[in-house]
Amino acid sequence: MLLGWVAAETHPGGAAEPRPRPADGRRAAEDDGERPARRERDADARRERREIEGGAGGASATRLQAQTELRIEWRQGGCAIEGHARFVKALLATQNQSDAMSLEVWGDAHEYVPFQEVIYYMRVPRAAYVTLFWIGPRQDIFVPFSNLRIPADRDVSVDPDSIVVPPLGREQWVALASLEPIPLPCRVPEAEHLAWLGRVRALPHGVGRWEVRSKERIQD
Repeated sequence: MLLGWVAAETHPGGAAEPRPRPADGRRAAEDDGERPARRERDADARRERREIEGGAGGASATRLQAQTELRIEWRQGGCAIEGHARFVKALLATQNQSDAMSLEVWGDAHEYVPFQEVIYYMRVPRAAYVTLFWIGPRQDIFVPFSNLRIPADRDVSVDPDSIVVPPLGREQWVALASLEPIPLPCRVPEAEHLAWLGRVRALPHGVGRWEVRSKERIQD
């Protein structure tokens, strides 16, 4: 499951680092998940990243990636949603309805340990507003960010200052992208969350998914 912090403001910008991303529509090779420091994953990330469209390969592709990736630190807090089983089912059933809109989402690891920080990565073909739902092992939801505007055709990394906490197990991410912001209510009855999802589905939207596992750290 995920725990997020609440802070004052959002600060876009900063230097970009190459990250793993799906290749040819499949997930990148599994990261061992036992190295919470992001710097220590960079070597593997450079090997696993997909070359960017139009890149010349090798070192030039890495430089181009650094120029086009946007890093965002989200400090507007998150939202916990508990006991909304119908909403979870509806989120997991949501599909892309048109080629006009899509969303790619992935993480900086395939496995996480307690108190490890999580970084999210996204890409859309059109500028869009993205809301991500982290669905934990007990089907509770945490929303680390909502209505985050990201530009078209850029790899975007998002740091919402959130960490993994128990319960541990299978963790599913469902991210929704829409062409206009649709405010997500937080502590409201389930019917209002279902109505929000209905409004998103009624518009051109993209759906991105990623699945990870959280587990106890193996002691040496």
